[in-house]
Amino acid sequence: MRLPRDYYHVFLGNGHDAVLIGYTGAMVPDRPPNGWHPYLDRCQWYKSDRYYPEDRLVDVVPPRRPPFAAALPKSGKPWAELAPLGYTAYGVEADGQIGRVQDFVQSFVPEEGTVYTTVDWGVARAEVATFLCPDRPLLVIRYRFNRPVRLRAFAAPGVWHEEGYETDPFDALTFLEDRAAAFYRLGPYQGFIEVALSGAQRWGREGKVWWLEGEGTHFTHYFAIADDYAGPLDAAVIPRAMEEGPEALHARARSFWQAYFSVSRFEIPAPDFQRVYRTSRYLFKAIQNPASGGLPVGNLRLTWSSHLFWDAYFIHRALLEANHVAEGEAAVGFFLRTREAAARHAREDFGAPGLKWDWELTHRGEPAYGIWVHQKEQVHNNAAYANMLLQQYLFTRDRRILEAVFPLLEGLATFFLYAVVEETPRGLEIRPMVGVDERPVRVRNEGITLAGTIRLLEGYVEAARWLGRENALARRSAEAAARLRRTLDGLYNGRYFQASEDEDRLNVSSLAPIYPMEVIPPEDPRALRTVRAYRARYAGRMVGHGNNEWGFPWAAAMLATLQAWQGDGEGAWQTLQELRPAFSLHGGIAETVDEEGRWNMQYFATAHGALCTALHHLVVQTRADRLVIGRSIPPEWESGSWENLRAHGLLVSGRWDLRQGFLEAVLRNPTAEPLSIRLQIGEMDRVVSVAPGTAQRFQIPLPERRLP
Repeated sequence: MRLPRDYYHVFLGNGHDAVLIGYTGAMVPDRPPNGWHPYLDRCQWYKSDRYYPEDRLVDVVPPRRPPFAAALPKSGKPWAELAPLGYTAYGVEADGQIGRVQDFVQSFVPEEGTVYTTVDWGVARAEVATFLCPDRPLLVIRYRFNRPVRLRAFAAPGVWHEEGYETDPFDALTFLEDRAAAFYRLGPYQGFIEVALSGAQRWGREGKVWWLEGEGTHFTHYFAIADDYAGPLDAAVIPRAMEEGPEALHARARSFWQAYFSVSRFEIPAPDFQRVYRTSRYLFKAIQNPASGGLPVGNLRLTWSSHLFWDAYFIHRALLEANHVAEGEAAVGFFLRTREAAARHAREDFGAPGLKWDWELTHRGEPAYGIWVHQKEQVHNNAAYANMLLQQYLFTRDRRILEAVFPLLEGLATFFLYAVVEETPRGLEIRPMVGVDERPVRVRNEGITLAGTIRLLEGYVEAARWLGRENALARRSAEAAARLRRTLDGLYNGRYFQASEDEDRLNVSSLAPIYPMEVIPPEDPRALRTVRAYRARYAGRMVGHGNNEWGFPWAAAMLATLQAWQGDGEGAWQTLQELRPAFSLHGGIAETVDEEGRWNMQYFATAHGALCTALHHLVVQTRADRLVIGRSIPPEWESGSWENLRAHGLLVSGRWDLRQGFLEAVLRNPTAEPLSIRLQIGEMDRVVSVAPGTAQRFQIPLPERRLP
């Protein structure tokens, strides 16, 4: 059987646990066909923050070893590599003939958290429903065959095949004699793994692999991996699940995901992008650690090992825009919980006061970047974190949040003024720091770091004013931000904002002053020229990071957001349509696509977050000082609707129809305070005030250029 070129395994997660489901509806050992990366994930079970024990990492080839790795010392930082904990699969036999997969049809329904698969095994056809329980470490696979079969379910702790990248991570394994289960030890954690099959008549073990057999047409397959990371070890996950029954388990899982999706709706006439949008919203919840609130860029080996990263900004913004306020607040809670780690990092690594979060941080607040130790000198991530703290308030207007995060903003401002900003004969500047391209080379006045510092300092000043807490630090921050703006002006070379003082070229640092840092208005002539130059750099192909010819979907989505802000909906949509080669069958997005159209890894949440914001902004633009509705709807989007997107504390709903030539929007105020915002919709451009608990409706004819 030949897999489709755009095939990739389906990601299922509940924040703690993550599994990849293959084309049979269970796990498979095959690697996806489109990948160029030699370490693409097989179907395995991973847990957030559960890594190979450090003394066993000598046997593991890190998948993210940069070309300069040999020249850099570890400096005592751990290399936190997620441990593959186990897998489970099945085989089929009928009338003495062993089944071989001939064909399959598979769909993922994010609103149910369920993978539905029809598999032709040659000897029989199976309808398979697969889901990961949202509230426990339990994978459930339900089979319905068109004829009686002998089904053999099997499972094992560890990896499918021992090799350099995938080796068994356990310090100890103790197999039980009376059931298909084992206790394991992984570094400081004790765990338990078990597999069960309803109606199984026989079971056994061959080496590390358990097998269970039964005959019939309907089966339920259970697989659980539990540990004592967040509480006492529970070795009875499967017995309780079997007592509850698969129908009740599946109903509970569907109810959980339906409730999550019910808070907002966004419908566009582009089926492949609609699929990716739905998968993205699922992914954001599925990867968010429910204990720490941390938003990693993924929860698999190749998506940065579940750690928090600066990319969390893009996921956080997309969550807030889609009205997932609780998830946004949980993400902010990560920084509140890890404040002491940030203070220690600032003090011990920089000799500085204030707060500075490590470049790559585990959910328990530990640094985790091994040979990438030079990345401690990359600070634009902390500017992005400050942006997250501010935007939680700006999107919700919840003063309680602002009061909670204000000490963090103050700590960040303190650190940046002490350890990042420096006085030079030319004025106030950003000292040489490691740039966004992550090389162990320090560059002065890099665009994203410079703009991020301005955004941080100005945001802290705004927060101090809103709370009535102006002080000497706030005054110093305001003065520093104003002087740094003059330095940022110097990065404009007449054609675009160059990457840094030392690098007269385009990269993401050229876009960052406009978005996500929002210190240069998108209508500024320099912003317009920068966007045009970046678009020209990748004319007719997927937009990249700027440093090479590869496509970077998250960078493309950043550019599309700016094009939408500038009123170029048609150009923004063209930029987004060029991302299609990065999409997988089930709505995943790759991090990068090379010159031959091959991707490296899927479910890269940064790309998902940036794309969701770009799609939102084609319809509803949440700008720093205004709300713009309908300005950049692509001409080919004939009709669509949305409900309960969030902006400036308001809930915004609406619909449009180009054939009938109208746009309708409703602004509702769910807060206890009156809200005012500059609203641009059609020809109207004025300040609108919405009283608590009330709504205002606007209906306008669409401009003539939109009529067919």
